[in-house]
Amino acid sequence: MTKKRIGIIGGGISGTALGYHLSLYDNAEIVIFEKDTIGGASTAKSAGTVCLFDDSLKNRYWDVRLYGFESYLKMEAEEKGSAGFDKTGTLVVATNEKVEETIKTGIALAKAAGYTGEYITDKDRIKEILPDISTENILGAGYTADDGYFDGTMISNTYAKKLQKNGGVIKTGVKVTEIHKEGNKVTGLTTSEGEKYDFDVIVDCTGPWSKFTGEMVGMDVPIWHTKAEAFFLCPPGKKLDYTFPVLKYPEFYALRAGDNIFICKSHLSMDLSNPMHAGQWDPDKLPATGGTDDYFIDFLLDQLEAKVPGIVDSGLVSSWLSYRAEPKDFWPILGETPVEGYMLATGYGGNGVIEAPAASRDLAKLIMIGESTPLLENWSFKRLLEK
Repeated sequence: MTKKRIGIIGGGISGTALGYHLSLYDNAEIVIFEKDTIGGASTAKSAGTVCLFDDSLKNRYWDVRLYGFESYLKMEAEEKGSAGFDKTGTLVVATNEKVEETIKTGIALAKAAGYTGEYITDKDRIKEILPDISTENILGAGYTADDGYFDGTMISNTYAKKLQKNGGVIKTGVKVTEIHKEGNKVTGLTTSEGEKYDFDVIVDCTGPWSKFTGEMVGMDVPIWHTKAEAFFLCPPGKKLDYTFPVLKYPEFYALRAGDNIFICKSHLSMDLSNPMHAGQWDPDKLPATGGTDDYFIDFLLDQLEAKVPGIVDSGLVSSWLSYRAEPKDFWPILGETPVEGYMLATGYGGNGVIEAPAASRDLAKLIMIGESTPLLENWSFKRLLEK
């Protein structure tokens, strides 16, 4: 059987999920190149929420959400902690009728798949779930006790172990410095160690770095960076005496982080035309912690004051800044590009943990047997050229 040689650049959740799904094919020969550690960088700074119903992913892509969620539950069942699952439940707040309809549809889909879900209009019941919330100016809230959040770094390392068990190779601390082409077709790459590798296909899974990786093949990858600014708050005067659920508003989300609360502006509320929100920056210059802007903490504290006043006086424990890779329509870029043999699995934005399993499953199918899927067609590179 002729082997298909695939090089994957990037060892975050996108690269490791793809590597694992490729390794399920007997004739795949896979090498992942990661310049730092598996599941580091932007994956390590992911909130890891895979909610059964919210506005992060349109209900038309329910199967994508479900496949990701159940993939991680399976990981946890095989080895506890391998996906870092914290089952806190999720409360998704309806601030208008459009949001309310999205939540109700998502609840129906979750229940049809065998999970719990309820739409609550009883304000006292909502406050039972989240005592610190304000129930003024809301229509209701969707709630499930079945989900929560995962750990992107743990998931990436679990995928990496499964890939290696299936014969794949992972090179950490190794940077790709050059991608080789003959005409318009990629043929291989060279690393910072001076090693040269020949490949039939190279897949860019570098997320915020895709802009720079694409330049190695003479291509302008159409992504922007939006700021993921996360703040860790310590509730005033006491530890939380209840299970703080993943809390979702259209403008922000919050979740439990040990004894603290993690809060971040939602990626779909970012404005690509606002230089405070978005730009094209160098992810290598990001600090490990800090680097956040007063603009975002002020915005989020204003949101808390209006919507979760019980924790608005929380102290700021720490913060970090990350960059999300966002195409202009906020959907990923998957599959073939104008450069033959050079593929993309990037632009997941704030949804990498949700979307990567299903996207990788389908992309592996395209690479190995040449079969596309509706998901790949919807999230293809060519759609960005047509608009």
